[in-house]
Amino acid sequence: MSVVSQRKVTSLWVTRSDRSPVSFHTSAGADFSTERISSGLVRVAVAGELDMRNAPALRSYAGGQMHPSSRLVLDLSDVEFFGSAGLTVFDELDTLARRRSSRWALVGGRPVHRLLRVLGDPVHAHASLESAIHALRVPA
Repeated sequence: MSVVSQRKVTSLWVTRSDRSPVSFHTSAGADFSTERISSGLVRVAVAGELDMRNAPALRSYAGGQMHPSSRLVLDLSDVEFFGSAGLTVFDELDTLARRRSSRWALVGGRPVHRLLRVLGDPVHAHASLESAIHALRVPA
């Protein structure tokens, strides 16, 4: 499969017009959606702004998509603003991943990379969906 994003097409999966997200949620300036890439790998995509108004909703939404022994890509490449409250999402995913023997990877756009650089890169953000998926396929 492969996905078609507004920026580029990756070779891993393609979104067809007849395919809809597994789930979709809107919260105060941001849209969250989930697409299944394979049986044990999902992509949670966020578009819009991520700040203190909607970070708790994303924590809950993304956490609900992480199942035991699964892999999750949190794709923030379409986030236009990333406030520091969004960092709580990363902490929650780390905690859940440890508890559920799962793994997750982050794809960040410019606002995400910018904040992480200022903070000394506490979390590795991949530049592309393809890179994040590849990282999750490599044994831990």
